[in-house]
Amino acid sequence: MDSFGIKEADKLFRIFTRELGLIEATAQGIRKIESKNRYGLQDFSISDISLVRGREVWRITNVIPQENLFSVFNVNFVVGKINGKFETLLNVFSLLKQLIHGEERNENLFDLIIDGIDFLKNNDLKNNNLENFEILMKIKILYNLGHFDKSEFVDLLDKNLSLDLVEKTGLEKEKIKREIQKAIKETQF
Repeated sequence: MDSFGIKEADKLFRIFTRELGLIEATAQGIRKIESKNRYGLQDFSISDISLVRGREVWRITNVIPQENLFSVFNVNFVVGKINGKFETLLNVFSLLKQLIHGEERNENLFDLIIDGIDFLKNNDLKNNNLENFEILMKIKILYNLGHFDKSEFVDLLDKNLSLDLVEKTGLEKEKIKREIQKAIKETQF
């Protein structure tokens, strides 16, 4: 999800995993040009990562890169171009970082995030539907983490992501946004 430089050539990563939840892990020498793992550990990369538990923090031992979301969504920071899909993902990731603390396995949440990324890759969403998608992802995340009452929005929460569901979210957009703000405020983050 993000990373921070430590020491001369090391980095500390916050990684969202299927098996462990949100963890912090270090990679030694990752900022050196000759590091074999540096491409698979760029921010917003989806990778298979091998970890070893250290005394205080996980250590990354090997990385097999799958894809980088900067490339997938054609992000170009040099010309200041961040497309709507990537900006939507940033907002979803921001909520995750706000709500998840410590290591806790949550396969359903991980699968939801991967499904959301795949949905954005495979569907041409315009601005209005991008906002609806973001709202839908946020209520699904809040519900998964126990911060959202399912009863009022059962039709949105019990179904897999689809264009119809994204459009249906738009019909109750303002009400859902108020409920999201209320749920976030109640978590005191």
